[in-house]
Amino acid sequence: MSLSSKSVEVAMLDPGPELSLLDDAVGAIRSTLSEPHQSTFRDHADATSLIAALQDFCQRDGKEKRRLTACEEKFALFTRAFEGYFDVLSLCIDVRGKWLGRLWAIVELVFQVGSNYTLFLEKVADIFETIARVLPPYQQVYEACKHRWQFRSQSHDQRPAVLMSSVYADVVQFSLELYRFFSRGLAQGVALRHLHLSSPTIFWRPLDSRLALLETRLVRHKQWLEGEVYSQEQDLATIARLRRHYIEHLHQPTESSMGAECVEYRMTKRMRRVDKVKAWLSNACSYRDIYEHRIQQRHPNSCAWFLRTDEYCKWRNAPFDHGPANDAEELKRTWQDRVLFVQANPGFGKSFISGAVIDDLNSEADDLNIDDDHEPPTVAFFHFNAAHSYCLHPNDAFRALAYQLIDAHRHDRSTLDAVSLLMRKIPPDARASSDDVLAVLSLLLHQHPTFLVIDGIDECNDLELFLTLLPEVCRKSDTRTLLFSRPGIDIPHEYQRWASDAPYIVRLDEQSNISDIEAYVGENLNRMADQGFFGINMDRSLIAPVAGKANGSFLWASLLLKYLLSPGLTPDERQAVLQNAHRLEGLESIYQHILSMLELRPQNERDVVVNIFRWVSLSINRMCMQGFHKSVAIIPGQRTKNIGYFSDFLSSVSPLTCGLVEVTECSVVFTHRSVAECLKSPPFKDSPFSLFDESILHAHLAARCLSFLAYDVPKRPLGRLRPHIRPALSPNGTSSGISMRTSRSGDSGYKSMSSASDSEGMLSPTSTTTSLVPSHPVSTPFDEDLPFLRYSSLCWPIHLTRALSNPSHSNTSNQPTPYAQVPYLPSLSAFLTDRAAVTAWVEASWRYNLPPNLSRLVPLLSDLKACIPPATVEGREIRWVVQGLRELSNALNELKEEFGTTLRENPSLVWQWRGPGGSWRTGKVGGSGEGNVNGDRGGLWSGWDEGAGRAQDASRA
Repeated sequence: MSLSSKSVEVAMLDPGPELSLLDDAVGAIRSTLSEPHQSTFRDHADATSLIAALQDFCQRDGKEKRRLTACEEKFALFTRAFEGYFDVLSLCIDVRGKWLGRLWAIVELVFQVGSNYTLFLEKVADIFETIARVLPPYQQVYEACKHRWQFRSQSHDQRPAVLMSSVYADVVQFSLELYRFFSRGLAQGVALRHLHLSSPTIFWRPLDSRLALLETRLVRHKQWLEGEVYSQEQDLATIARLRRHYIEHLHQPTESSMGAECVEYRMTKRMRRVDKVKAWLSNACSYRDIYEHRIQQRHPNSCAWFLRTDEYCKWRNAPFDHGPANDAEELKRTWQDRVLFVQANPGFGKSFISGAVIDDLNSEADDLNIDDDHEPPTVAFFHFNAAHSYCLHPNDAFRALAYQLIDAHRHDRSTLDAVSLLMRKIPPDARASSDDVLAVLSLLLHQHPTFLVIDGIDECNDLELFLTLLPEVCRKSDTRTLLFSRPGIDIPHEYQRWASDAPYIVRLDEQSNISDIEAYVGENLNRMADQGFFGINMDRSLIAPVAGKANGSFLWASLLLKYLLSPGLTPDERQAVLQNAHRLEGLESIYQHILSMLELRPQNERDVVVNIFRWVSLSINRMCMQGFHKSVAIIPGQRTKNIGYFSDFLSSVSPLTCGLVEVTECSVVFTHRSVAECLKSPPFKDSPFSLFDESILHAHLAARCLSFLAYDVPKRPLGRLRPHIRPALSPNGTSSGISMRTSRSGDSGYKSMSSASDSEGMLSPTSTTTSLVPSHPVSTPFDEDLPFLRYSSLCWPIHLTRALSNPSHSNTSNQPTPYAQVPYLPSLSAFLTDRAAVTAWVEASWRYNLPPNLSRLVPLLSDLKACIPPATVEGREIRWVVQGLRELSNALNELKEEFGTTLRENPSLVWQWRGPGGSWRTGKVGGSGEGNVNGDRGGLWSGWDEGAGRAQDASRA
């Protein structure tokens, strides 16, 4: 039994003038406040004064005025609903001014501290609105009972006042818990000594559970109060019974009587809720990919010199104090002092240093000088990387940071309360907006002492936005942020605080890491000499000077070693490289030597390297490893065979490209951003490995996707073919399978409203959406043996659109387009003339919840006709292909409009459609039920056959 329940019981047995529960609640308010709020805490005389103060506070914030005003209205609704409580209580006892003043003051304080996190304040305002609607109509009760003897203070029966006091204690405690939720380091036990909503520590409830408990208590309070007031004046038996039932409810046993299984069930439920919030914030946890890959590559004992620099030690060792952490004005005034920039030239090794910093902060967190005996600082990190599509935008960074903090503090009570609030009224398939992510991140950083380490901010695709949003987070918490970048980035003026020389910038020069490079190069070259890479007569005096040519670039040293390890060099040539190391000085020079060596490889290996460079540079989104392997092996115009000249493809990527491309845990990327920059630069445009002309490269990738669909996808339904069953009408049926155009898929022109909310996730290798109804479960994904199917189906229109939208660098005049610059035409023609291949593609698109739409592609391809003379074979082919593509586009639109809902439930039914004006054919297509590809070929668009057939004839001419 909790303390307040005992107080109520004692008062009922021996009623007296002292109502300790009310005074205990008031004392708990003062005991809970942090030091900054102790000095500014002021009571309000009445509810009108509180509402006026809230309205005045809303006017100060122009940016969030509208949202704060909406919250203020809900707070005001609660205030007016609870105002009559003190009138009713005054009929029993003399109401003390501090009871009113402290309650209104703590409500105002909750609003003020929550205003920095508007998303959460809106949730809190909803809670107060909910409480207001559950409260009894106190003003009506007051008018009804002010002349009744049961509530008069002259009576010797003060039991109603004791029961009334429990409501005040409940509301005060819940307000204090909301205040603690927005604060750092406040003891959870302060209020528990006085109040009673929370259970013993081991059986603690999350916020939503405590709210449900509060609502239940308020409902029982309302039932008792209305029964007490509206009972007959002399019906003392009824009044006694109502009081007894209410007291029994207050005395109900807490969770302390729960068994271990129930406790475990609750903990499992909380973790599921945490997982839902993590999914709401981000689709994956790929933020660790770069960090873990760099750990494996880092040379032992390197980067230790940076961990001893004065600037870093000063930044790391500053204490986390609770007082400043809860002082909003102090945080805003000093946030620049907690941001440290580290800058160095490309290839210096900043990513390796950032990894060393992360490890250092994690290992030293328990020993740092912090004012918190129970919680060491947390380390959250992110690496911007131009080679990763999911590591480019500022929102990617903030999502990853919030994801890490949610996971790191998943057992913390304040974080679980945040999770409870976030899950209120959020649809299961919703995705957090950018503002939501910032709000979550800001609150978690305020709740917990945290280090943020962010690498490669110069590779962010919107650096200005990132550096604009970061202060919004830093101003609201005492988090300390370390930013790695190249020199020369534009740092906004708001980061500058001249009185303290902020921003703090550590500039690393060529001499900073010279010792690390010497150790790295010397150790590896001596090992190579021991292994005979330089022949028998190796002059080891050549090794020492090589490190001096690196000019502080670890990347140059690493590329040099990979170049020397290449099997294309003889031992004498390797020695010559060491003797003339000055000729390789600089990244551009060593890239030129590597590419020249790659040109000497056999033709089949060169083709694979070219494909790897193109896919790594211009793929629309990440592919799974098997899908990437398949994409590289495709030869347009023929069925794809496995690459036979090396067995383990992924482990061969780096040696094959001489270290220019590397394989991480979940992706294939360029070793460094400068590799892609080099291949895209004009000096390398004549190289067979050039990435200079993106238009023609997208055309080649589109050709490979189309060739895969035409030659490698089985000409049969991808899933079990079931007869058509007309689905029941649904109020939401209008959205099923309907496409809408979005900015993220602007060049493809389609995105399903029922698909994932972000195109980043549409190509996730772990997604296995089948769109089959639950009554027909499938044991394995339909595309398990076709790892490249998802990418090729969804992205060939995007590649082709980008190839046609951007003029080629090599053909800026009005001269006819050479046939070599439309490499996709044979593959597109072969694909369109194969009805079974087109049908399989349509089925796959519907299974991936992205119905095909070619409406934007047709006009672009039509414009190409003017660039190819019509009298040529190519000219006739392009014209018939355009005609066939136009009719296919019209058929796809009609298919979606008429049968979108049905296809969403059973995509294989597309094999039974007879085309525009046709109808569904129920039953099996072939005798086996898996499609008769030799006979009917799937029966697609009858009106499309003529144009497609002529295109096929033209391609054969």
